[in-house]
Amino acid sequence: MTTHNKSSKSLISRRKTFFGIGATLALVGGGGYASYYLSSSPKQRINDYPPQSIRIAWPKSESDSLLAIAQTEGFFEKYALNVTILPNIQNHLQAMDALKQNLCDAAVLSALDWLPELLGGVPARLLVGISGGNFRLLASRKQRIDRLIDLAGLKIATHRHSAKERLFFSILLRRKGLNPEQNIKWVEMEKEELLPALLSNQVQAIIGNDPLMWEILSHANKQVFELAGSQSGSWSSRANRILGMNNQFLNTNPNITTPLALSIRHASKWQTEHLQETSMLLADQLKAMSSKEILAMLKNQNQNIVPINNQLWEQVAQYIDEFKLLGKVPNSLSSSRTARQFCLSIQS
Repeated sequence: MTTHNKSSKSLISRRKTFFGIGATLALVGGGGYASYYLSSSPKQRINDYPPQSIRIAWPKSESDSLLAIAQTEGFFEKYALNVTILPNIQNHLQAMDALKQNLCDAAVLSALDWLPELLGGVPARLLVGISGGNFRLLASRKQRIDRLIDLAGLKIATHRHSAKERLFFSILLRRKGLNPEQNIKWVEMEKEELLPALLSNQVQAIIGNDPLMWEILSHANKQVFELAGSQSGSWSSRANRILGMNNQFLNTNPNITTPLALSIRHASKWQTEHLQETSMLLADQLKAMSSKEILAMLKNQNQNIVPINNQLWEQVAQYIDEFKLLGKVPNSLSSSRTARQFCLSIQS
């Protein structure tokens, strides 16, 4: 068999595994969580970590490429981790509810979703960044909009349940001297209504995240353009999604933090080095885009952003500073000290 055939066969196998993860992990639940025996040989493990189990609420896990890679490429297994993903978690509200009800031990949320919960006293700590942001603001080429400040008094549409996207762009607008609550007219729409509303001038800009925004940009690039997003500036190297862990679980499983963070870092590094293969993994899920368009999207996004330790708490402190900018936390609050309290330190 040729190398090419072997590679193709391996990819097909991984794709099959990828799309079976949701159903498989749902079955792992109960008994699998309690009676876990690592199947890989000690030679395949890294640093001989003892077998450990964890349940994670990971929104939209069935289409998450980083999670699929960590599973199918064996990165969790190499660190002797038995990771159970809660089924049917579609958004941050469901993930946080699961964490609060002790239905899971950890959750993956946007930093913009984590902070209000942590500031409100949720007993959890942040361990590792999962990925960078992929927020985009698109405007019509017909409009005389060249800068964010040109949006003053205009309408910006968001899709429903897009609080973090609106919060992100509120921060950008506030930096430019606009009051996002007073100077912008926010409109909520269904996802399929966004582009028609923009092209008909019902709204002057639309916001969201990938893959939706990249799909719109790819298919209507002669009519719309990206005015701002998280791919440049200080946000380009900052984590958006972060994995945080329940304090009670941490107290009884303190040794799981290092292997879990490192397994995610290794999976992220693999993805960065195999974007072509990652695009093929996503092709069956993102049916509205070709694998070529998906690859272009991945290349445009900021890859391998998985901060831990000092890098993580510094980024969390930046988020807290931006919450101050919007008046969501008092200026007297120490961003640095608070971020250190929220974040875990591990030996890497």
